[in-house]
Amino acid sequence: MKDVLSRFAGSHILVVGDFMVDEYIKGSVERISPEAPVPVVVEREVRTVPGGAGNVVRNLRSLGAQVSVAGVVGQDEAAGILRADFARLGLSEADSAGLIAVADRPTTRKTRIMAGQQQIVRLDRESEAALSDGSRAKIIAAIQNFVENATPRVQAIILSDYDKGVIRPDVIQATVEVARRHDCFIAVDPQVTHFQDYKDVGVLTPNHHEAGRHLKRKLVDDADVHAGGLEILESLRAKMLLITRGEKGITLFQAGQKTAENFPTMAREVFDVTGAGDTVISVFTLAIAAGASAQDAVRLSNLAAGQVVAHLGAATVTVSELEAAL
Repeated sequence: MKDVLSRFAGSHILVVGDFMVDEYIKGSVERISPEAPVPVVVEREVRTVPGGAGNVVRNLRSLGAQVSVAGVVGQDEAAGILRADFARLGLSEADSAGLIAVADRPTTRKTRIMAGQQQIVRLDRESEAALSDGSRAKIIAAIQNFVENATPRVQAIILSDYDKGVIRPDVIQATVEVARRHDCFIAVDPQVTHFQDYKDVGVLTPNHHEAGRHLKRKLVDDADVHAGGLEILESLRAKMLLITRGEKGITLFQAGQKTAENFPTMAREVFDVTGAGDTVISVFTLAIAAGASAQDAVRLSNLAAGQVVAHLGAATVTVSELEAAL
């Protein structure tokens, strides 16, 4: 597995999906407002990080991979913040060329007002309307250009779906087709809304709640998860399926196999599970691109998830931290 980790830095991954700005306004509370029964937060710090599919980018860059992106932003201040954050992460202008600016929607922006470690309120600025045909055509063209022309070649694509309008059946189909022509692995973090459209991909990584909602039943115990996972694997013709199960770890399904493998969680302390799914799909995809077996890719993903849930907020992990944990 250490040999696999050593190859992460040579990987090139394309992330397609719903990119956001996560904004944190941190302050202190010393009194209640005279205008309404709410706390008055005195601002001390403002910080932004890429969110949504952008958190996948953060994870991949933390692990040393080259990353390109395809999605949409608005023509607003938040778009500039997101592009600047990506530049700070080391993405070149060419890597970010797939971020299509559109005039009819804002860049998705989630502002969290924090008092100490406590979140007081979250303000979301977004549009959930479907993208225009023209905007989706530009995203498809960007995906095809990256896969066909990027240097070094794109080895894998991660579709990070937050149901904000980017991922639609035509985008999924075009991505699968170009990936098949160029032997490119596809990993999907699915939304229940589009679950049935993710056919013929390399791996899907739903949690057990998402898998259950797709199947319209709860997946409570091992027997439920195993039966449901095999049903999803067969119906969507995926090569692999990972069902993340919180404190119960990860269950792996592989095409052609009628049994599943359970991998217990490696978290020693759980402080915040935010972003753990992004870590799992990032590490698993990089491991597969680096030549790991499915089992070792899950082990590394499980190890990485155990590291990030011990931190507040959407944390990332480095190769050196994974080596030390091994």
